[in-house]
Amino acid sequence: MEITNQHYDAGICPVSKTIALISGKWKPVILYLIRQDINRFGLLQEKMPRISKKILTGHLRELEKHGLISREVIVSKHPQIVIYHLTGSGISLLGLTAQIFQWGNENLCQNTIPILNTLAFTARSPKFTT
Repeated sequence: MEITNQHYDAGICPVSKTIALISGKWKPVILYLIRQDINRFGLLQEKMPRISKKILTGHLRELEKHGLISREVIVSKHPQIVIYHLTGSGISLLGLTAQIFQWGNENLCQNTIPILNTLAFTARSPKFTT
């Protein structure tokens, strides 16, 4: 690799920007759970009992804002039901998060979390909205 006098800006680096989209300890788990059809607020909270409502709401809004998930409101029910779906971008990002999980498992951790294995990220057929 050739070293040059070129200056770099992490703010425009695609790697930095992508990692920023999923930074935080809950976002990769939220994406994984939505992929497994655990896609309503109450169900997500049930599977992640240590996350606060405020943090979960904020993460869901951020993931939606960045186009990784979509929010479907079913108004015919009272109270209304909100279902979250992965978008095409969200599904494509799961391949990357699976690789990050595998790398972390091999290089950082001795014990894996059973539910979060590499195959679980990609084993099911895609279900997404655009």
